[in-house]
Amino acid sequence: MLIKTRHLISYSLIGLAVGMLIFGLTTNSGHNSFASLAPSNWLSRFSGNQVDSYHNGIAQVVPSVVSLYSSETIYSSVPANTLAGIAPSERLSTSQGSGVIIDESGLVLTNFHLIDGADTINVVLNNGELLEADVLGSDKETDLAVVKVSSDRLLPYTTFEASPQLRVGDIVLAIGNPFGVGQTVTQGIVSATARRVAGGSAWQNFVQIDAAINPGNSGGALINPSGQLVGINTAAFIRDQGAQGIGFAIPAELLRQVVPQLTQKGRVVRGWLGIGADDLPMFPALNQRIMRGAVITGVLPNSPGARAGLQPYDVVTSVDERKINNTNELLLLISALDPNDTVDMDIWRNGEPITVSATLVERPRSNR
Repeated sequence: MLIKTRHLISYSLIGLAVGMLIFGLTTNSGHNSFASLAPSNWLSRFSGNQVDSYHNGIAQVVPSVVSLYSSETIYSSVPANTLAGIAPSERLSTSQGSGVIIDESGLVLTNFHLIDGADTINVVLNNGELLEADVLGSDKETDLAVVKVSSDRLLPYTTFEASPQLRVGDIVLAIGNPFGVGQTVTQGIVSATARRVAGGSAWQNFVQIDAAINPGNSGGALINPSGQLVGINTAAFIRDQGAQGIGFAIPAELLRQVVPQLTQKGRVVRGWLGIGADDLPMFPALNQRIMRGAVITGVLPNSPGARAGLQPYDVVTSVDERKINNTNELLLLISALDPNDTVDMDIWRNGEPITVSATLVERPRSNR
């Protein structure tokens, strides 16, 4: 039966080819017979309209991408005694990564983990110029930092204020200095959005990409083919077997929330309710009656949430009429608000909808 089917397909193809040949001979001379048969959108695929290079978009951003080198003196608890063969009590730890100039005055956006505890920070511009940098602001929660370099000229820069929100399937290009080999561009697509890494901060809201991200790419630019800065590369998922094609970047919408505070205040001031929360699918009994929301798992005493009357197992479905689908959305929305802001929250409690109001305070600062 398989052989017969194969033969039928072969004969059909031969017949189709002969039929097309006869049809071509009977059409008006002087015209491409295949062109007359083909839809216009079919031909457009081969007309040169497709993108065959990202050079123009990359060229817009490359001058603003820098290499960043930091060093930290680490002191040992063992006293130095070279005569007894004991190592000196201090050593130098260095790290290398990337950054993006975001203002012509010399503001460089990079990752917090690259400058954390650093004694000296040096920035190497795209033209090879070496400049010393000082930390202007940092935020461990989102792994972002802004450093300032001084130059006798205005520097090339890239902005993110008008950058679009990334979608799964969008083409992205990562620019940085992996392994210190020099400025490198890798290409991929957005694999997922709103990703969090196990054990990471609640304020992580990563874009997952499959563009190659290696040590040294941290702090570098993630752009779209048009040359818009859509994120900052920050991490890669790597096991002993090597890179797994999973990289993470901080999206532009989170940059717009954090970076202005880093440049103006040196830190991020966040609104705070004083609650713990988890995603609705973790509570099957609640999930049967409610389709979306964030479940409150705990309320700290004397916190804004406690004063508003929030209770464990309350399900927050909206804040100031903005729908809440999961815990990450709730935390990011609340933290983006200013202390002393009052919010109205729609709550599902014991099978009934209610509305409560809470006045936020500043989130307590962590030890670092």
